[in-house]
Amino acid sequence: MLRWSIATVSMGGTLEAKLAAVARAGFRAVEIFENDLTFFSGTPRDVRARAEDLGLEIIGLQPMRDFEAMPEPLRSKNFERAERKFDLMEELGTRFLGMCSSVSEDSADDMERAAADLAELADRAARRGFRLGYEALAWGRHIRDWQPAYKLVCMADRPNLGIVLDSFHICVNKNPIEPLAEIPASRIGLVQLSDAPGIMMDPMSLSRHHRCFPGQGDHPVGAFLDAVMKTGYRGPISLEAFNDQFRGAPAAAIARDGMRSLQIAGENLGRSRAAQNLPPLTIGTPLPAPSRIGGIEFVEFASGPLDGNPFVDLLKGLGFSRVARHRSKDVDLYRQNGLNIVVNREQEGFAHSFHLMHGTSMCALGLRFDHPDAALERANALGAPTYFGRIGPGEALIPAVAGVENSLIYFMGEKVEGEAGARSNWDQDFVFETQEAAGGLQAFDHFSNVLRRSEFLSWMTFYKSVLGLVNDPQVEVADPYGAFYSRVIRSDDSSVRIPLNIADGGSTAVSRFIDAFGGGGVQHIALATDDLFTFVEAAKARGVGFLDIPDNYYTDLGTRFEIEPELLARMRRLDILYDRNRNGEFFHIYTTTLENHFFFEIVERRGYDQYGAANTPVRLAAQVAEQER
Repeated sequence: MLRWSIATVSMGGTLEAKLAAVARAGFRAVEIFENDLTFFSGTPRDVRARAEDLGLEIIGLQPMRDFEAMPEPLRSKNFERAERKFDLMEELGTRFLGMCSSVSEDSADDMERAAADLAELADRAARRGFRLGYEALAWGRHIRDWQPAYKLVCMADRPNLGIVLDSFHICVNKNPIEPLAEIPASRIGLVQLSDAPGIMMDPMSLSRHHRCFPGQGDHPVGAFLDAVMKTGYRGPISLEAFNDQFRGAPAAAIARDGMRSLQIAGENLGRSRAAQNLPPLTIGTPLPAPSRIGGIEFVEFASGPLDGNPFVDLLKGLGFSRVARHRSKDVDLYRQNGLNIVVNREQEGFAHSFHLMHGTSMCALGLRFDHPDAALERANALGAPTYFGRIGPGEALIPAVAGVENSLIYFMGEKVEGEAGARSNWDQDFVFETQEAAGGLQAFDHFSNVLRRSEFLSWMTFYKSVLGLVNDPQVEVADPYGAFYSRVIRSDDSSVRIPLNIADGGSTAVSRFIDAFGGGGVQHIALATDDLFTFVEAAKARGVGFLDIPDNYYTDLGTRFEIEPELLARMRRLDILYDRNRNGEFFHIYTTTLENHFFFEIVERRGYDQYGAANTPVRLAAQVAEQER
């Protein structure tokens, strides 16, 4: 039966906690990693009983290592070891044993001997009603690719012996994927899924420390799953990830992320099969379809009192004007060309608590969906509960889910055209005092979201599964005190773009933000304009402070790009940064930092579709100099 499973090795903690987390996340099948039994205080029968109480089927025990083509007396001892594993399987109530290709220096490079060993073991297993699966480790001594592993299984030729197809081992060695579809389903013992980042590292180290769930890395897991399903295989599909961050996190969170990643993999598989006119497949519980994100309705900041508020002064300097006040709360709406920034100064409730914890900071994001009710239903189905804030009589009830560091993501409907123009349902909560300013800012370009490294993969999975965003490749960015990594999550039309930034500690800008902010959050918001130079001149005249860029940057810029001297001089005078690629040009500038952790970026894109990563080191160095001053 085609169903989702997970190996206990994918999580940290005790076996009892892992089984409970797996069941709570919605799994109905689990692989037991033998090391988990070693540290379990009860008997294997106790594990079986616990799994049954939780509604979990134990689909397999793993692993059997260094078995095939071994010399005597190791060969005889291996068969004795296998019989003990069979006894263990009887107690666990599972009928499948996973094996991996030998890495022992004692094993012989002899396919005939290896096949004979597998055949004899399969015969012994058959007498007890067991099945075996043989998997090629990417660093196996003689068998490290799926094609020779499959050849070995065919040479052994036993009906209860199949190949284990593991996406990591196949993708990390860049094995061909399309030919997998030609394997008879009867020859497949088990399918395992995992992903990994596209970093240069030997396969063993990458496997032991950086394996992650489908969609969290850069491997073509979707193509792998598509090819395997074409074989007609309809058995369990099991997650198997070895990851230092997973082992240090709560088992419940990792199991939830695993289920979310699998459900997205299932959705992508469904779309792929539909495009190929193949019959649909249902794996697990179907989800409501993702709703299209129509853009950003508003951002909300938790802030302090209005008098002498530097954040409000900054908004005004950037061309925003206060257009409305909330009917029942100490909340103001600032607007410019349809861009809405809500400033919440309440002295109780969610925003107040957020301000006490993090200072002036972005505490909520309002997203427009074409079907907000369906989007919320999907979020709930993926384990993101609904939040409703305190409202007054006649005010809009806007649902939300929790985001990073317990910020909020509101689910809004599309704007409705009326006599007063396009309005949203939340506008009714405000008393409008004046018309919005016709400033130079046109759109929210992107939000830079800093995360603890241990939370990075979890939040990426959240954005992709709950909100239906997609990710771009990961990039490494130099920092004066180290390096950090960035991966952009965005909507299909790029109306919502969120670079996720992490670092390995130290004194990087990412690490300093986490220290100053008290966790992960939005470090800066980029706002788009179609005339950056005019905008900056006007903003400076209104008192906005921008980051001082070293003069040497412009000297170097003139050697890297052909820039008209007059334009370069104007950029130098205004502290504007520049980048260029094959698609166009990019001009951008940063405000000085507010409360040591937040700033705005103003950008002008001329066909350019990236984020100016080449300028990040000079920006970071300038911010360090600013903080030191």
